[in-house]
Amino acid sequence: MQNIELGPLKNGPHADLIQNIADKCTEHKNIQAIWVGGSLAAGHGDIYSDIDFRIAVEPGAVDQWDAPDWDKYLPILPCGGALKKFGEEAVLHHLILDDGTILDFFVQDTTRQNFEPAIVILGCRDEAFGEKLAQFSRPSTSLIKEINNVEARQFLIDYWITTHKEMKGLARKYDLSPFVGLYYERLALLRAWHMQAVGKDITARATLHMLDKLHRGLEGYLTDDRKALMGLPSRTPEETAVAIEAIREEMSQVGRCLAKKYEFEYPHEIEKIVRKVWSVQKEVIIKR
Repeated sequence: MQNIELGPLKNGPHADLIQNIADKCTEHKNIQAIWVGGSLAAGHGDIYSDIDFRIAVEPGAVDQWDAPDWDKYLPILPCGGALKKFGEEAVLHHLILDDGTILDFFVQDTTRQNFEPAIVILGCRDEAFGEKLAQFSRPSTSLIKEINNVEARQFLIDYWITTHKEMKGLARKYDLSPFVGLYYERLALLRAWHMQAVGKDITARATLHMLDKLHRGLEGYLTDDRKALMGLPSRTPEETAVAIEAIREEMSQVGRCLAKKYEFEYPHEIEKIVRKVWSVQKEVIIKR
């Protein structure tokens, strides 16, 4: 693994740091292979991207990597991080380096397969593992998918259940609950808008990759009124009630449009019950 060549990573973000990490790792014969994954390997990373650095070691050696001496492997030391273990076959160190770079340093043994959308192999000592490693690149599950009418209907049912629970937090005077509850409500509304604007569904899990797709889908779609709705304050129970009701109105309209277009039954009954109970309880629960 001498004379590491970065290949397609050479002119990309973090190239010098990747080169220096790889050069230091090649000095240790216990490391059998080195490669890079993630957005940098896929060719769409930027200076803010994590470095998804991977190494393979011999079977039984992964447990020696729970707390490595980073001086040996990194040109810039971490100022902090988190460890995640995957049985006896792999560990992931999620690190922030002293220059602010985020480094995911993944260590696995040569028996494990770790598929991801793209990889760039920097070096490999083990010929058998090298053949296996070449097969690690596989298409990922798309974050964008066709709208399924059964799933879309369940999504709207889930939304009305979530917004109904807002009443419980307000009634119990959990003053922090609006910030959490409205996060889920706003995320649901963004998903509904995406379905309406793009004609595709999007995964509900809010990762940076999901937000990238969401941003692209909604670019130019969010009017000033829609942005104002998303930014309604919730500093008091009264303000929280206004925000909840505004999101409900928009979700109701968008949901009905989706139901008509994609031919599923809108959950009228659950919306009716939620609104009815809210109208009875609202004045009491927001009063302090």
